[in-house]
Amino acid sequence: MKSLTPLCLIATLAVIATTACQQQPESDVPSSPAATASAASASTPVIPPPAPTGASTADLPGDHASTRQYKIAIDLPTLPANEKPLADALRATADHAKRDFLDALPDPKQMPEFAGRQFGMRLDFRIAANTPAFTSVRETGMQDTGGAHPIPVEAAFVFDRKAGKLIALDDLFTDPDAARTALANFAHDTLLRKFMANAPKPGKGSPEAIREWKTNMTQMLGDGTKPTSVNYSVFVVRAGTTPGAASPGLTLIFPPYQVAAYVYGTQTVDVPASAFAKFLKPAYANAFAS
Repeated sequence: MKSLTPLCLIATLAVIATTACQQQPESDVPSSPAATASAASASTPVIPPPAPTGASTADLPGDHASTRQYKIAIDLPTLPANEKPLADALRATADHAKRDFLDALPDPKQMPEFAGRQFGMRLDFRIAANTPAFTSVRETGMQDTGGAHPIPVEAAFVFDRKAGKLIALDDLFTDPDAARTALANFAHDTLLRKFMANAPKPGKGSPEAIREWKTNMTQMLGDGTKPTSVNYSVFVVRAGTTPGAASPGLTLIFPPYQVAAYVYGTQTVDVPASAFAKFLKPAYANAFAS
């Protein structure tokens, strides 16, 4: 796989689980964040390529469109004129998602069993936080093109208000590798405590099943929190307690299948600025609360 540039990471950041559905195995262990991890361990999130710049939208339906075959619902935020690069990125992402959705619809002539079914796509772009330095937008939603369950969509966009451009996580730091390692350690430990709090108790399953639960959970969590750029491509800058306050830190977003099975949905970790402050570029030092 070719390495992704920061622009490619930012332009879409539409992290979609590659497997539409996997059968959850039967087990004598109560349901927990890793009880079904083995079913999804082969799935990893991917980032689709960005929509071509200036691509025509004349052949695309509107953001709210409904036919006998499909229903589309996309909501975009209203942004100020000086945040046009952010607005353009959201628009391009929405249009790219429409094309992907329409291309993925089953042909009723080849699959008559789908002839009477209406498929759907829903995307909600909302402002997650505003700070003096950043505007963060989070995208959530789903695409249903005939799988056993809808494909979840998770994405995030962070706009540097002073520079007038979108940024990736690595752009915040003088040493991105060291910063990602610090974030990865914090995220891994936080999620491990959360998952272990819901671990099956002795007597609720066989010793072998409980050992398998822990093995699956730790492996999936370890893989999903490795300090790679892709694993930490979806994040937002948290808002302060008042409109003019510096940010208290970041929220890391892990889509379904990345650190836990699909049934447990998206996982998020709030990281305080103190965990990464020493890695910040001087330009961003005052953007976060000490």
